[in-house]
Amino acid sequence: MSGARSSVEVMTLQAVRLAGVADDAAVLDRAFAAEGEVFGVLDRAGRAGLVERMTFADLQGWTLTELGAGHLAGLLTAERESLATHAVLESALAAFEPVNARFVELVSRWQLAAPGMDAASGRADLGDLLAALTQLGGQLRVVLADLVAALPRFGRYPAQYDLALAKAAEEGLRWVTGIGLLSCHVVWAELHQDLFSSLGRSRYDLPDGQR
Repeated sequence: MSGARSSVEVMTLQAVRLAGVADDAAVLDRAFAAEGEVFGVLDRAGRAGLVERMTFADLQGWTLTELGAGHLAGLLTAERESLATHAVLESALAAFEPVNARFVELVSRWQLAAPGMDAASGRADLGDLLAALTQLGGQLRVVLADLVAALPRFGRYPAQYDLALAKAAEEGLRWVTGIGLLSCHVVWAELHQDLFSSLGRSRYDLPDGQR
């Protein structure tokens, strides 16, 4: 299957959805498109009531409206049907789930152990954690290879995961588990959500331990 470019509207609205509340930079980080194209979509979507500006405490940015969520669901269905990507999405999700379980178990186990570590053992264990996460990153690339070939917008996930790992090696744990930035955990969670929503499903359809 040769790769087909998703529409800029799909990529932009999905970027807003995945981020939850996204400033311009956050949308650009997630949309696989040029700045001018992305801002054009946001402008038109805002005028159509598909997105709106939200401010809550010190958090502000674009958010998807209920109308926008329904519109995006229709766009993702049309993309899946027109590009014939249902099978490759299903295959990628099935292959991702066991890797996801290992990722969740690894990070959770490290977080539980971290408060009791002294500085020296903490540094050593962080190194071990990053080594294990790097292995999972390699598995992630294999899992997504066919999907990235079919839908190149999914190519951002392995690249941003690897970038977060590199930053974690220099700057510490926030690039592994932090929120408000494209940490390993955030990139991983957004990928999981993207796989489900691209198939017209929700992660909340899963049992708690598998989300």
